[in-house]
Amino acid sequence: MLLDLPVDPERGPGWRLAVQALEGGGCALTLLVSHTIADMQATSQAIADAVAGRRLGCGFSPPSWRGSPLMLARDSVESLRALPGVWRAVVALTQRSGKRRASLPRSRPGARSRSQFEPAVDVPLVQVVIDAGVCQQRASDLGVASNTLIMAFAARLAFRMDRVDASGRVKLVLPVSDRHSNDRRGNALRSITVMADPDACRSDPRTLQRDLKAALASLIRNGDDLSPLFPLIPYVPLWLARRLEREALGADLPVGCSLIGELPLDVSRPCGEASLLQISLLECYTASELERLGGVLFIPCYRVGERLFMTVSGYAPGRVTTRAQLAPFVRDALRDMRIYGTAS
Repeated sequence: MLLDLPVDPERGPGWRLAVQALEGGGCALTLLVSHTIADMQATSQAIADAVAGRRLGCGFSPPSWRGSPLMLARDSVESLRALPGVWRAVVALTQRSGKRRASLPRSRPGARSRSQFEPAVDVPLVQVVIDAGVCQQRASDLGVASNTLIMAFAARLAFRMDRVDASGRVKLVLPVSDRHSNDRRGNALRSITVMADPDACRSDPRTLQRDLKAALASLIRNGDDLSPLFPLIPYVPLWLARRLEREALGADLPVGCSLIGELPLDVSRPCGEASLLQISLLECYTASELERLGGVLFIPCYRVGERLFMTVSGYAPGRVTTRAQLAPFVRDALRDMRIYGTAS
């Protein structure tokens, strides 16, 4: 399977593409891209450019030049220039660790240390398809934007999966695009965090909308806590990745919700009009890692034409480990918010 093949953003390949012919005509396309190479907005724009036949020159040198004395000298100069940012990132990480050490959860009893021979676990996925107009009307009835309605759904789903903190609130973590015109960065993202009351989200999500607006305004004024750590990325060994992820997101069982927005129509036309487009975040976890993390829940939401899609990726140790177990929680959360669509 394509998903079992490795991607290596440093040495390549950083992405893989597979095509499977279907009985009765048509085919299924699967594109696997390392998030180090591109975020969703960059990936969708690259697909749209390819479908439209647009060739873009990004100014990168050929691979054969990477070992040349000139390129090594340039890389050395860039590394030296980045050192002040690296030291600032170390200080920021140390301060964050000191503040949050008391709040980070201890490893759960019986949690095993990771073994390189421990197999990865398939995190269940449930695809939700909603009529965009119907979703907008439901949001209008509640006096909120459609994005707020999706966030309220995420809070209700987290509540039903018992992914809440000690006070019963849900920690929603949203990536926010920082991409501008002619931006060639692979990942142009910052993030905000909002604590949501799942009961209030069901009856009156306007409080959630106010909190989202306040968090976005704070991001514009003050920046976020994660970006100052980015200069450390080239120096972080793989075994530290999980620990730094916890430092970045904090405790309290975070729920990721990526509001991707409307995608170019060409994204769904790689070889003719697609009947279904599914976008999901795939990451290799072992059972012991998922136990220590308390499971995962991530929901990307995107619109193509008149349809709104969500791909719910969720796992709760001992309770939700298969798609058949995840799907009822998703349907119940949709009913909570009176959002009518299909979940499969």
